[in-house]
Amino acid sequence: MVGTPLEPHITWRFSDPASMTVNHPAQKSFGWACQVPGCRAGQDLYLDSRDAVRDADDHERREALTLFEPGALVVAVGPGGSGKSRFASVFPTDWVVSLDELRGRLAGDEGEQAVTPQAVQLQDVLVATRMEFGKTTVLDSTNVESRVRAALVAKARRFNRPVVAVVFLTGLGHCGSRNHRRTANRRVPHDTVRWQYEQTRLALPLLAGEGFTEIRTVGG
Repeated sequence: MVGTPLEPHITWRFSDPASMTVNHPAQKSFGWACQVPGCRAGQDLYLDSRDAVRDADDHERREALTLFEPGALVVAVGPGGSGKSRFASVFPTDWVVSLDELRGRLAGDEGEQAVTPQAVQLQDVLVATRMEFGKTTVLDSTNVESRVRAALVAKARRFNRPVVAVVFLTGLGHCGSRNHRRTANRRVPHDTVRWQYEQTRLALPLLAGEGFTEIRTVGG
């Protein structure tokens, strides 16, 4: 089993200056569209950008709730800049356990690697507790190493929960471009991104044997 494609309903938002007129030069409209082929959501235009953002967020969230079995542990696997955090953002905030966010809470800086061991400890407590109580959990971190994934699978198995790998097959060039646009404190060294990219490709055929009950791929 090498994984089946997953198409989360991620939207893009835009402004349309075509509605500007001579009498109303500052007036423009706003809209959004879903990136999933065939999804016709987001056909309206809005005069207030906040209304467009609200409806786009609602669409993403509504569709995200149907993607996985309730109580599942969803483990993102992919290099920095591959889209894992954007994917996680469509789920309810309390579902998401982000290693970057935990580093930020501990040190005031999401890129502070010195507190990663403590952040991982917090992550483990959160994941184990949510599995115990049957709460769907989306893990936003790289998870490209087999020993890291093995510990996560064990936590889900302990409480008889399904565990899903979502593998991000974004091209190395796109990962590098996104990584470059990050703030300096969150930018990952290029050699590290390349290593994570290679490890992701190597991991894909191994995930079923590691105990994942479902394997999905994004991009590629």
